[in-house]
Amino acid sequence: MGDRCRRSVLPRRLFCLALAAMAAAGTGSGWAAEAKPAGSKQPPLSTQNIQTQPIQAFADQLTFHNDTEVYEAVGSVVILQGMMRLTADRVWISMLSGKLTAKGHAHLTDPTSELKAEQLDLDINTDAGLIVDGTLYMKDSNTLVTGRLLQRFSEDHYRAKEGSFTNCDAKNGEIPAWRFTFKDMDLNAGQSFYGKDLWFCINDVPLVPLPAMTYPVQTARKSGALVPEFGYDNRFGAHYRQSFFWAVSPSQDLLITPDYLSQRGYGGDLEYKYVLNRQSRGQWLLSYIQDNVTHTSRAQAIGTHAQQFNDDLSLHIKSSLLSDRTILNNLSNSGSLRAAPSQESDFILNQRYALGNIYLLGQFLQPVGAGSPNTFQRLPEIGFNLFNVAPFGGPALLGMENTFVNFYRDQGFQLNRVDLMPTLSTDVINVGHVVGITPQLKLREVYYTRGVTTEQTVHRETFWASVDATSRLSRSFSKEGGKSLVHTIEPDIIYEYVPPSNQSQIVQVDAVDDLPKKNLLTYSLRSRLLEMGPDGNSTNWLDLTLAQSYHVGSAQSQARFFPFSSSPLYSSTAQPLQPTMVAVEGKKFSDLWLRGVVGNNVGTPAIMNPMSLTVDAFFDPYRRSLSQWNTDVRYQDRDQWYVELGQRYTNEGNRVRRGDIWNPISFNEVYAPTEAVHYATGTVAFRAPLGWTLGAKTYYDMNTGQRPETDLVGVYQNPCKCWSLGLFYIQFPDRVQYNFLISLTGIGATEGFGTQLMKAILNPLLKDEKGLPWPTSPKRMSSSSGMSQQGQPGTGR
Repeated sequence: MGDRCRRSVLPRRLFCLALAAMAAAGTGSGWAAEAKPAGSKQPPLSTQNIQTQPIQAFADQLTFHNDTEVYEAVGSVVILQGMMRLTADRVWISMLSGKLTAKGHAHLTDPTSELKAEQLDLDINTDAGLIVDGTLYMKDSNTLVTGRLLQRFSEDHYRAKEGSFTNCDAKNGEIPAWRFTFKDMDLNAGQSFYGKDLWFCINDVPLVPLPAMTYPVQTARKSGALVPEFGYDNRFGAHYRQSFFWAVSPSQDLLITPDYLSQRGYGGDLEYKYVLNRQSRGQWLLSYIQDNVTHTSRAQAIGTHAQQFNDDLSLHIKSSLLSDRTILNNLSNSGSLRAAPSQESDFILNQRYALGNIYLLGQFLQPVGAGSPNTFQRLPEIGFNLFNVAPFGGPALLGMENTFVNFYRDQGFQLNRVDLMPTLSTDVINVGHVVGITPQLKLREVYYTRGVTTEQTVHRETFWASVDATSRLSRSFSKEGGKSLVHTIEPDIIYEYVPPSNQSQIVQVDAVDDLPKKNLLTYSLRSRLLEMGPDGNSTNWLDLTLAQSYHVGSAQSQARFFPFSSSPLYSSTAQPLQPTMVAVEGKKFSDLWLRGVVGNNVGTPAIMNPMSLTVDAFFDPYRRSLSQWNTDVRYQDRDQWYVELGQRYTNEGNRVRRGDIWNPISFNEVYAPTEAVHYATGTVAFRAPLGWTLGAKTYYDMNTGQRPETDLVGVYQNPCKCWSLGLFYIQFPDRVQYNFLISLTGIGATEGFGTQLMKAILNPLLKDEKGLPWPTSPKRMSSSSGMSQQGQPGTGR
């Protein structure tokens, strides 16, 4: 029998049908057949298209039973086509029923999945099948499913009874670090997982029972529950958040997150994201809490929308609205948000033209914290800009910046302002191809519908004239391996003149209204040393800038107070109509500004140079001492450890005001004397034994000896990095907060305020690794991290 079957050649039509049944376990595509006698040498796999690749079939015996019309392959059966492979001890293909049965170590593999079973039954007509004591492994999502019975509806859809599910690496019979056991499971590969009567197991020890659960598999754009978040705050109590993700459509997502704080209240978040087309997208968040402390309902609505009507017309909307002015101060973990004087909402409609643009702007500042209801709102602002054009093809360049603003506020008078500013300049005039000279003249006419104490219109005429001379010297030094060092020196000298003007009746809303006199010479020198690689990439070794201004005319005699973040002068919030001025003794020479960057900027990956140092300082030439000294330094040993130190020091006395509306690098004024400020920050992170990565950051006020914030974080990754545990502890002056975050590879991670904190401290060492308690894929669609940045109510942030 065996000799006769090995010599026979099966009918092409019938054997093609049989092998098509085997292929149904993989791709379901039709196969061309080629029978090979048993014992013949196996040929190499073909590289032809899958639809036309030949099949190689091997078995100890190949038999056709005429009475039942069944093909039988016995003994070390191997079926090959392209990248598809089916092996088993015995295989039967029934011509009458279209049924394929493989028994004994059945093993079907393709480039994306792998199926093992003691018995495999497939219907070649419907691709459906039944697997007994089977194991399914999907490579893309690292998903492993086992079950006493697996029912196959299609290539991607399975039902399973009495089995387990995991995304953890566990091969050759190893116990996975975690998995879910279930009684009933429904799996759509690349879409969703649903299970009933589950247990969450660690090292096969059942820990958490779950009656039912569903979540997305492989892609985050599938509906389902996300991993919950637990925590504790000594002011807010126990904290629980549970997010439900709804993929409304391929271009719309909705995230619903109920939130509970045992000592503060309950509420939740509702976030909607959409990409309607290539020209329209946005995201909106409504956060709500029923506050048991204030006994009020509190909410915040934030969002953005971008609309591109055509190549030239666009609309951008940003919203940040609060139910009350103390909500961020009460509930936010963000220091900047707690100290902010206002929240900004605005829209801008912009139309570009060949020579300029016209825009419509609306801005609303909602006072919070130090803010006030007499804050001026821009409702609306209309602007027209003309880019530099050469009239009649001449050497002069003409520009224009014109705006009309209606300033509105809840308390106090309203105000309109018209600002007209034509500009004359030329292209760079080269002198001996060494020095480039650029003259500029800006005429400014500003009209106001009223003044500070008068209801009559007021106006101011002034101008800004400047001459800028700059040069650039460069030299290259060759190195081995096609590399080179490039050293550049860029000196610059600019003279500026603004005549004195009467500002006593000008309402001070923004920088347009504050145009002090200027008779100033500013000189700067920038020196850079770059290493250029053969691929064109560059690495910074040194970037040094020196700049200082000299008052050609009289020095400053009056100064305003410095706008600290906690003062009402900060940002564009409530300001006095005229700032309070104090007498100061001005100096001819300003402080000397020095900024140096050695290596990469602090915060960028340490690729070639482990050292990153940034120094930003002012030197007082009259005191011969530093008036300001700010440093940031990091030393990083690859992905093993790093230390980062930051220091901020400002001596008592006048504070330098850097830049103005005319020139961002000039030092025309100083602020009124203030007390000394001296504080430091320190960050350290390192890889510890047993899979832990630890880090800490602290802020220290050297004047008061207090620490306004201290953060401790840690992440544990199991050896196969299929799950991780994150812990964090935050100490504020008024409370402490601690929490844990978990991540299951292929399922998701809990997220919260600690997510961003942990990522900021540990990401320089763990960048791009898998199994972290924060999203590492840009396709991850979740809002928790974004909400934590915004300091949403109801979350303890």
